[in-house]
Amino acid sequence: MLAVILFHCWPLWFVSGFVGVDIFFVISGYLITSILLTQLEAGTFSLFDFYSRRVRRIFPALLVMMAATLAVAWYILLRGEFRQVGTHVAAGGGFIANLVLWFESGYFDNSGATKPLLHLWSLGVEEQFYFLWPLILWAVMRKRLNFALVMGLVFAASMAVNLGTVYDNPTAAFYSPLSRFWELMTGGVGAYLHLHRPAWSDQQKRIASIAGALLMVASFSLITPQTVFPGWAALLPVSATFLLIMAGPATPINRVVLGNWLATRIGLISYPLYLWHWPLLSFAYIIYGEKPSYQLKIALMAGAVALAWLTYRLVEVPLRGVASKRRVVGGLTAGMVVMASLGIAVGAGALRERIDVHGSDVYLNALNDFEFPGQRFTPLRHNGIVFQQLAADAPGKTVFIGDSLVQQYGPQMEQLTASAPLRYNKVVFATAGGCPPILNAIRLPLIRFPQCRKAIAAAYDLASQPDVTTVVIGAAWHVHFSGYNNEIEYDTGNGKLSFPSDAAHELAYASFAQTVRHLRLLGKRVFIVLQPPSGTMYDPRNMYQGSRFNSIHPLPRIAPLKLDKFLADNASTRARLQGIAAANGAHVIDPSRYLCKDNECPVLDAAGAPIYTDPLHMRPSYSRDAVTYLTQTVQGDAGAERSAQTP
Repeated sequence: MLAVILFHCWPLWFVSGFVGVDIFFVISGYLITSILLTQLEAGTFSLFDFYSRRVRRIFPALLVMMAATLAVAWYILLRGEFRQVGTHVAAGGGFIANLVLWFESGYFDNSGATKPLLHLWSLGVEEQFYFLWPLILWAVMRKRLNFALVMGLVFAASMAVNLGTVYDNPTAAFYSPLSRFWELMTGGVGAYLHLHRPAWSDQQKRIASIAGALLMVASFSLITPQTVFPGWAALLPVSATFLLIMAGPATPINRVVLGNWLATRIGLISYPLYLWHWPLLSFAYIIYGEKPSYQLKIALMAGAVALAWLTYRLVEVPLRGVASKRRVVGGLTAGMVVMASLGIAVGAGALRERIDVHGSDVYLNALNDFEFPGQRFTPLRHNGIVFQQLAADAPGKTVFIGDSLVQQYGPQMEQLTASAPLRYNKVVFATAGGCPPILNAIRLPLIRFPQCRKAIAAAYDLASQPDVTTVVIGAAWHVHFSGYNNEIEYDTGNGKLSFPSDAAHELAYASFAQTVRHLRLLGKRVFIVLQPPSGTMYDPRNMYQGSRFNSIHPLPRIAPLKLDKFLADNASTRARLQGIAAANGAHVIDPSRYLCKDNECPVLDAAGAPIYTDPLHMRPSYSRDAVTYLTQTVQGDAGAERSAQTP
């Protein structure tokens, strides 16, 4: 757990710390399976006793931490934030946090740093395993099946799910219990070998200890947040932990590194320390709106250690001394039911946050107001990627390619095609949130943007089909080419270059020009949509003021965006895209010509409500009402202009 905590505090220094969760899974699987096998073979196993012990071990610190987190959330969070914490409290109480986080994931999901209970996903995976594993072992014992065979089958099935999902859906591979059970099962194999196979010799143990230590070093050296994970890469920390366990406590490495006084003391509070560290960090991110300072992180971790020690001494230890275990289990279970019920009530909006917004609702309601795909869209699978389509009766077909700045036009296209289907083309949104529409471009981190390269390749392949008459390409061009946080790479075939390096830019622009040229040679009409006006002035979060510790108020005046400033900031990217269009017979659509007037771009509508949901994305109502510049791309007679032009 220490590795995970260090990674959460200083992710740029401890880039591989997240593998600590995988190490924990193996250790947990070993300890619990050892107990289960010993009791089953002795005939003393009881499901009630097993789950009672889990309740006494897991619930006390978890209840205290969740109650404190919910109280702080009530005091400092805004409406949507507080409701999400309530949902996560309920998920944590039901040990399904991993599943809730999995289904929440997506391009518009808020940052994990602002989810105080994000870390409960691993507890969900662990308890889901222990809900099933005792039942499986009990059935194996009753049916006199082969323990080793059953463990091997569980391991193989889970590993197959892991490898089968990690490339196409790494979020599922990360959060799904089915893709993680093999890690706990590895610990279970170690427990079985210790109980049923001859003990290893001292020399074998020393070799295992050294090999395990080397693999552990390799894990923390080679695995990064950009690694496809868990996948094959997870075998490194899992194998390392397995070998260290099999080496036993007497080998020099285990005795000195893992069995020393400090490691033992940290082990006593490791569980409550893990529970406390992340809410403290997350609330710091929320309050300050940016990464907490180095000094603050040190103070927060000192606070986490203090809270962990107090939880251990004042909660866990006293409860262990209570004579009536059944009464303790009953009380803890009732407490968890109450806590989960509170979470459900908060998540449903039945219990409100403390902060008075003083008329700022109009801005808060704009947050997370994004609609794609809408109700009229239907899925379209192409080359293994699911896109979205709108039916219409005109003979042509228009394919939109790009990121979420193209998806924001979905509501407008729905409205057009529904209003007069005979006049408008069939429409396909071959889009992927966060992905630049450039072949061979990679968006990082891979766990959040796993399919950018594959999706964009599939989009252009779809656009090349004979029935497609028009192709519309748009994106947050300036955001991508500015190289924000070095999140874009271009694969040259011989290596990868990171934006915003000049070499990466030149290769990307050349690739895009070649793509446009190819589409024009196929006779397609091609429209390049420049980035619409954008910036922090559009963000509803910047339209109110105040303190999370007091109340918030609307700003007395909200100024429009100055067009000349926006154009100057985007000048280089706009010029390159316009040059590519001119050289290859494509059309350029400049949204600023339609959305701005007299050097001002409004950020509020006539009723005083924000027109964007964040600095970049239009709200659905604004997309439907104000976006007129894309009508020409879906008009039914667009297919008339299909004469192939040689650039």
